[in-house]
Amino acid sequence: MSEEVKRKKLRGSSSPWILGSVMFLTMFSTVMIASANISSQDAVLTNVLSSVVKQVIFITIGFTGYFVASRLFSFKLVRSLIGIAMIIELGLLIATRMFGSTGGAYAWIRLPFGVTIQPSEFAKVLIILIVCNYMCDIKNKKIKNAWTLIQTPVLAALIATGIIIVYQHDFGSGFALMAIGSICFLLPENKLYKKWQKGLLILMIVIVAATMFLMSKGFEEFITSDGIREWMNSDGLFANIFSKVAYQFYRFISAKDPLWDRFGYSQELLNSLLGIARGNIRGVGLGNSIQKFGYLASADADYIFPVIVEELGLLGIACVFVPYTILYIVLIRYAMKVKTEKEKVLLVGTVSYLFVHMFLNIGGVSALIPLTGVPLILVSRGGSSLITVLTTLGMCQNVIRKYNTKELEDAYNSWETQE
Repeated sequence: MSEEVKRKKLRGSSSPWILGSVMFLTMFSTVMIASANISSQDAVLTNVLSSVVKQVIFITIGFTGYFVASRLFSFKLVRSLIGIAMIIELGLLIATRMFGSTGGAYAWIRLPFGVTIQPSEFAKVLIILIVCNYMCDIKNKKIKNAWTLIQTPVLAALIATGIIIVYQHDFGSGFALMAIGSICFLLPENKLYKKWQKGLLILMIVIVAATMFLMSKGFEEFITSDGIREWMNSDGLFANIFSKVAYQFYRFISAKDPLWDRFGYSQELLNSLLGIARGNIRGVGLGNSIQKFGYLASADADYIFPVIVEELGLLGIACVFVPYTILYIVLIRYAMKVKTEKEKVLLVGTVSYLFVHMFLNIGGVSALIPLTGVPLILVSRGGSSLITVLTTLGMCQNVIRKYNTKELEDAYNSWETQE
C-alpha cells in the first residue's frame, strides 16, 4: 500500500453530530427570526424578507469560516498571529465609541448597508485562544514564577472586560467574557497555577453569593427605601454616580419579583414571562405570537426564546435544548479524550462560550437570573456572534478530526504489528 493511499484510508472524520446540530439550529433560527419580525401584513416583504436575507448571509459567512477553520486551523498558526490579533481586537473595542450608542451601549461598529460588527464577540473566542497559547502545555522547567505565564491572559481579560463594561456600557458581554475566560483559566494543570486558580474559585463563589444577596428581600427593601431615593436625588458626587448605575441593581429586584415595577423596569421581563406562560404545552402556533408586537424590544434577538416558547410550546424548547445538549456532550466527550491541554481548553472553552450565553439569555428572560442582554447564540439574530461561534466550532472539528485520524493510525499500526 502506497503512503498516499494509506493516508487517505486512515484520514479521520470530524463529528457529524456537531455539524448536524449546528445546521438544525441555524435553519430553525432563520424560521423563528422570520416569525419574530412579522409585525403586520405590510411588514412581510420588508422586515421579514430583509431579516431572512441578512441571516442567510451571516450563516453563509459563518459556515465558510467553519469549513475553513476545520481544515486549516492549527495552534502553530494561533501562536504566529495571536499578538497582532490582540492589537486589532483592542482597536476594534475602542473604535465602537465612534458609531454612537444603541440602548445606551456603545458595542457596535456600523458599516454600510445596515451591517454591524460587535467586537466583544470576537474577544470571547480570542480569550480562549490566549489561554491556549500562553498557559497550556508548558514544559520549560526553568520558569518558577506563575505570573510570567499568566500575565498575558489575565491582563487581556481584565483590559477587554473593563473596556466592554465601562467604556462600551455593555455589562452582559463583559460578564460573559470574564466567565468564559475564568473557566478556561481553571483548566491547565500546572502546579504554578494552583494558588491563582484557588483564588479565582473563591472569587467566583463570592460573586454567586453577592448575586443571591442582591436578589434578596432585604436588599430590595434597602435599595427602594425612601432614604436611598432621597440621597440619589441629592447633589452629591457619589449620589449622582450611584443614581446612574442604580438601574443595574433594579435588574436583580425585577428578577426576584417581576411584578415589582411592572410598568417600568420590570415591564419587558413581565411580557417575556407572559409569552412563555401563554405558550403552555402546545404553543399558539408558528407566527401567532402576541408578545412580539411591540411588547418585547428585541423579539428576534435577546427575547427570541419567549417567542419560540409562545409559538411552539414544548416543541420549541426541545428544538433549542436538544441540539445544544448534543453539542455539549460531543465537545466534552472529546475534551476528555484529547492528549494536549491546548485541545482540551479549546473544546471546553467552546462549551463554556455556548453555555454561558444560553444560561444568561434563557435565565434572564425567564427571571431565574437578572437580565444581561446577551443573545442566544445560534438562535438569536446577530451576525458577529453567529460567525464567531461557527468559526470556533470549525476549530473544534479540526481538533476532533486530527484526534480521530491519530486513533485510526494507532489502530492500523497495531494491526500491522500483529500481522
